[in-house]
Amino acid sequence: MNISNQELNLFARQLILKEFNEKVFEKIQSQHVTLVGLGGIGCPAAQYLLATGVKKITLIDGDIVQLSNLNRQILYSINDIGKKKVDVAKIKLQGINPNCQIVNIPTKLTEDNLHNSLMKSSLVIDTTDNWSSMLLINEYCVQNFIPLISSSVVGYDGQVILFKNKKNHHLCLNCIYPNKDEPDIARCDRVGILGTTAGLTGLTVAQTVINFFTNSYENFNKLIMINSKTLKIDHIKVKENIKCICNKTNS
Repeated sequence: MNISNQELNLFARQLILKEFNEKVFEKIQSQHVTLVGLGGIGCPAAQYLLATGVKKITLIDGDIVQLSNLNRQILYSINDIGKKKVDVAKIKLQGINPNCQIVNIPTKLTEDNLHNSLMKSSLVIDTTDNWSSMLLINEYCVQNFIPLISSSVVGYDGQVILFKNKKNHHLCLNCIYPNKDEPDIARCDRVGILGTTAGLTGLTVAQTVINFFTNSYENFNKLIMINSKTLKIDHIKVKENIKCICNKTNS
């Protein structure tokens, strides 16, 4: 296996698992994951992806660390307030595996930087919970056949869905929410959020990525709904919208 002795020791317990043979683990290490949003979902997702063997990751976030972030955004401490999230996150994440390759993009994703930011991705994770950004990312991934995980969290509830974005097999975020205007749904700044809910959602995102890379994912075309208060997880089947405006770009 083409890894250092340090990495061999780091991942030793995981490599005992029969699902993580040399071929599978090398595949995981060769993937390039782009994570948009380093908030309550993105922080644990990034940590566990690197701790599971993902070696190439791009971090995109234009925000700085604020005191109100600390109850759920676990990469940061009170000493990081005022610093760029991507800069703090890179330092913390390199502490997991110094051999990882992390690219920082300390700005909000826009139409102008979208292509250069996402073009090299094996898979994109969207944790922005910003409707305009979510639509931009969704459309780009559909057009370029890049797998996309879309996730969000509010209160005690999180949701995660993986779109494969394969040619001639269309299902995307716009199929589920077919409108350009932002849906009238609750937001964390109005109704609150429990930090552990974001953590559970972030772990689900990370596990979804690993399952996808190891060809053991069974929840295609399903929206994963997580409730931290009841510890209940539901899977809701979703279908392609034949009138989806993104459909023509996927055929």
